[in-house]
Amino acid sequence: MRKRNVITNFMHLPVLVLIEICRFIIVSMTNNPNFTTPDPALDDFEDLVDDLENKHTLALSGAKQAQENMVAAHTLVLDAATLLALYVKKKAKGNLVILTSSGFPLTKIPGAPQRKGFRVKQGENSGEVLIVCSAYPKAKAYVWEIYVGANPPIDESLWKFVKATTQTKTDIGNLSKANTVWFRYCAVTKEGMMQWSHAIDFVVG
Repeated sequence: MRKRNVITNFMHLPVLVLIEICRFIIVSMTNNPNFTTPDPALDDFEDLVDDLENKHTLALSGAKQAQENMVAAHTLVLDAATLLALYVKKKAKGNLVILTSSGFPLTKIPGAPQRKGFRVKQGENSGEVLIVCSAYPKAKAYVWEIYVGANPPIDESLWKFVKATTQTKTDIGNLSKANTVWFRYCAVTKEGMMQWSHAIDFVVG
């Protein structure tokens, strides 16, 4: 059976959710006897998170340079979070108690029941669909992905990130008419990304 471990890729998380998760990780790992030599150091990691939060606020102005600065800061936090996750993974050696104590969100074991209320329907315009899911308890955001093909992909990396929203419904446009498109979503809480939903296929009109 597949064992749980820390999540090492956070690129699909909305920036504010990423910041909140990183701060929880910093608090959890500070003075944690399981992780005495974090790599990167927690102070350095916290500086990167603070910088991202500041630049995200400035980017809300819409100024191009401010947005570019935020993207650069975002990349630094993502890289640092991945390195720190790999450090935790190495130190914990599969021990679930130690993994959990790090504050990192953990991977989910496959095979959870499908969630009800997930549906796709044709939008008002050609090449547009509307997708809706049920609300997830304490979810701060929802991440949506698609795959174009007759069957769902075997390789997880083939799923394409479309958007992240704070609502349980969204529209996706610019899809090629008559194509079979697969859709899935996952909720994001302060613990991180939850398990992906089952996939739904829909022929775009």
